[in-house]
Amino acid sequence: MENRAFRGMKIPSRPSKPRETGITMMIDWGLGVQRQKDLLDIAGAFIDIGKIAVGLSGIISERVLREKIATYAKYQVDGFIGGQFLEYAIHHHGMDIGKVYFEEAKRVGFKIIEVSDNNLDIHSEDKFNLIRMAKGEFGFRVLGEVGSKREMTSTKAMIQGIKGCLSAGAWKVFVEGAEFTSKEDGTLLKNVVQEVAEGVEVKDIIFELPGRWISNVHGCTIHDMEVFLVEYFGPEVNIANLAPDEVLELETLRKGVGVKL
Repeated sequence: MENRAFRGMKIPSRPSKPRETGITMMIDWGLGVQRQKDLLDIAGAFIDIGKIAVGLSGIISERVLREKIATYAKYQVDGFIGGQFLEYAIHHHGMDIGKVYFEEAKRVGFKIIEVSDNNLDIHSEDKFNLIRMAKGEFGFRVLGEVGSKREMTSTKAMIQGIKGCLSAGAWKVFVEGAEFTSKEDGTLLKNVVQEVAEGVEVKDIIFELPGRWISNVHGCTIHDMEVFLVEYFGPEVNIANLAPDEVLELETLRKGVGVKL
């Protein structure tokens, strides 16, 4: 990392990339390549993985998609496809589409892949088989996911799902942000976060922040969850679904120089 100003200030350092903890996942809803480059120039050191959201990889041009993947790689950021695109493929083409999907993802340059089931009901063993295939046959680093966007899942089921994904070969497992959010008022369900964390190694999971598409979620809700996660688990907690403009804000919280109100 380049030299910074105010080097006399006692600002804590963090491990450099590649990291196994303190992972920040940014969600990319269609950043133009130039804006992507500008963002990575100022914040790339603090972004570990970048999700090209939902099915964007299938609707933007291949030229731009390849350029985006390469631009991320230049800054040691692994770009990957949102897991809902695989769910979409399975819904329309059946489980056999998995191999075709992974082949195409590898062809265009992805090295990491997400396997989720938070919108589509996929049998657990089918999901685990997809993880095994992605890792074993195609050499992907795999991100699993547990939790639902549509209904609340028991913490016991989420813990079992996390362990199943890890046993199948997942590198890390996302926990769906909607599971931590009250359907009534959008507040953070701290007890759910704590119960999930008690059942697994925290280093193996990545807590998703709730998205703006979840009813009653506001910017303050997302900020409150960031503060809670960093204060409860420490600065090396893994956090996902940061908007591009929120990456540096999270890093200030990790290093203790941000707003905690």
